[in-house]
Amino acid sequence: MEQLYEKVHKVAALVKQSNYAVILTGSGVSDKEDDVNFRSPGSGMWTMLDPDDFTINRFKEDPNTFYEVGAPFFSMLEDIPSEGHKVIAKLENKGLIKTVITKNVDGFHQEAGSKNVLEIYGTLRSASCTSCDYQVETKEIVDQIKKDYLPKCPDCGQPLKPDVVLFGEPLSDDYHKAKHEVEKSDLVLVIGTEIITSPTKEILANSNNQVIINRNSTTQDSRAKEIINDRPGKVLQLLLKALNEDTPG
Repeated sequence: MEQLYEKVHKVAALVKQSNYAVILTGSGVSDKEDDVNFRSPGSGMWTMLDPDDFTINRFKEDPNTFYEVGAPFFSMLEDIPSEGHKVIAKLENKGLIKTVITKNVDGFHQEAGSKNVLEIYGTLRSASCTSCDYQVETKEIVDQIKKDYLPKCPDCGQPLKPDVVLFGEPLSDDYHKAKHEVEKSDLVLVIGTEIITSPTKEILANSNNQVIINRNSTTQDSRAKEIINDRPGKVLQLLLKALNEDTPG
């Protein structure tokens, strides 16, 4: 525990010394004590689903099955932000973090109070018509999805697609903004992700000032200034406490 506190205070010092710090989060930021990760082998939601079911072509060919198979994802919207989300919002509110970049599509950063959020894979919080400009909050159609009804546009009758980036679709504008934010930053806190996918690696490609907070090792560990392998929510709460202790008055 003493080593953890020492590492946390080192990270706190890096945050205070930075002029433009940003955060990049993955599914681990939602972890609660003894929780499984979104990608935990054999038990994480993503590992129990077939990625081939979440391509844009599959959606166009069979939107009914897309919603049937993807129904577990919509259950995420019934959860609440974790302590990690709340701490990150507080860090942003204090001006210590400029931008929150996330791989997650659950919208919990905004719900927790973060303002400047870039969602590189889009959001599950809304859905849009595949033919016209109609858009709706997902909570308004979730009951239809639970009843195995295909949500359709009330204007033109075409299927509504969640505003997430499916395989085979171009990445969102937020992805390109995220790359720019990381390039101009002097510190990136990488939280709750093992940095496996190419888009995340590309976002971090030009960053040499990284702190990694994750339960497990990551593909970026060799480039990190500091690594804390522990539950992100726990570490973030300790980090906030350390920053408050080091703030005069």
